[in-house]
Amino acid sequence: MINTEHAREVLKDAYPFTESCTQYIARYNTKSGKEIALERKRTEAFFVWVQKYNESIDGVSIKNESYPGKPYDRKQSRNSNLNDKNTPNLKQGNRVWYLEISNIDALKNLIDWYATV
Repeated sequence: MINTEHAREVLKDAYPFTESCTQYIARYNTKSGKEIALERKRTEAFFVWVQKYNESIDGVSIKNESYPGKPYDRKQSRNSNLNDKNTPNLKQGNRVWYLEISNIDALKNLIDWYATV
């Protein structure tokens, strides 16, 4: 079973003082201002929303039921917690990636890569 609270601690360490939470998501910002949002209620894997993604990270896959393997289009609906208040850069109207992450090491690798974009 996946522990999203452990993922939150890893994200807080990587992006200190940037966490903003709702009941369903926790959002963080990189030093360059990119947002990453963790879905807090998922237990089968870690699920995050990001503004950019490099498709070569082991243990990370792109999830999009309408367009498998593709980012969410600007007009494509998504989690309602991704909105002006919580995640202005991930809300509908922006192209974003929805990622399934199989384990904590893959999450750490994504965090390391995301800090460089």
